Amino acid sequence: MSRVYIAGFIGAGNAGDEAILAGTLYLLRQRGVADIGVFSWNPDQTASVHGVQAYPVLPGLAGIKAFAAVVRRGDLLLLGGGSLLQDGEARVVPFWLSRALAAKAKGCTVVFHAQGVGPLRTAWARALVRVLLPFTADLVTVRDVDSQKLVSYVRTHLVADPALTLPSLSVSKQPKLTVVALRAWRGLQANDRSREELEAALKQLAAEHGHSYAFLPMHVPDDVPLAEDLARRLRGTVVNYNSLAELREVLAAAQLVIAMRLHAAILAAGVGTPVVGLAYDPKVRAFFHGLGLENAVLPWDGGFRGEELAAAVGEALAQGTDKRASAASALAQMSARAALAVDLALACWRGADGNRR
Repeated sequence: MSRVYIAGFIGAGNAGDEAILAGTLYLLRQRGVADIGVFSWNPDQTASVHGVQAYPVLPGLAGIKAFAAVVRRGDLLLLGGGSLLQDGEARVVPFWLSRALAAKAKGCTVVFHAQGVGPLRTAWARALVRVLLPFTADLVTVRDVDSQKLVSYVRTHLVADPALTLPSLSVSKQPKLTVVALRAWRGLQANDRSREELEAALKQLAAEHGHSYAFLPMHVPDDVPLAEDLARRLRGTVVNYNSLAELREVLAAAQLVIAMRLHAAILAAGVGTPVVGLAYDPKVRAFFHGLGLENAVLPWDGGFRGEELAAAVGEALAQGTDKRASAASALAQMSARAALAVDLALACWRGADGNRR
């Protein structure tokens, strides 16, 4: 019997990728799809947390062979969501395209699902994607217009991030609590100007408006040292959580979220908490622009100013009814587009075999 498989950066410690998986599973199950397999860097944990059968992700040629031994003719492979077609690390593009090739050779329907494409800085990565994406993909859905432009040579459908479809929460607010979700990045080393500007702005907000800070590591362990360091320096705390549900409750309880990590922003918006973004990557800017909150996202690399953060925080907290209603409407539209990603994938799969349920 044919089956749905999902592969992405799952089980690798990144809460954003776990949120994407949770949203995708939620949508699939809503549509009656119950037989789902997931490829994971931590298959035992993935099986336990998400209630799926999980398979290990292995490196090298042995990993491709192991992957190909699992998928079968007639299966649906969802690659993503997230950023699988990007060359922040040189191995990422060939890693995922090799899996797409293997699945295609086995007779699977291959869908690049809710992708945030890029950056593709090297000619090698751009060439691989340009040649192999049209050959392997039966369907490509992307979560922003910038991604569409990067792969304009294939037909794409504009959708949104599956994490936006997670159910709403009702949690009591903690007055003055600001959650800050950063990642190790240029400008955040000790004595960097941007970091000094950020710390000064946070101290000013605490002194003038009583903000207290909880630093949220979205990628464990990568984000933990920076979160711990800033918590010490700014008399804050580090958020410890054992599940995506606990993480979402923390974001829902906050008065404000300051997010460099994309999925901290997505999950905060999803639970109705005002959010200010620090755009270290175009995908962060694209999300805020999609919500019509262009003034709530600030440039990070080479252009960050502490006074701009203070102004953005003030504006986010003072949003009037009309602005909040507009953002909520845009969020609902994005959530509907996220659901469309799964509907399109299932239609593509079922269209390959009219008898498949």
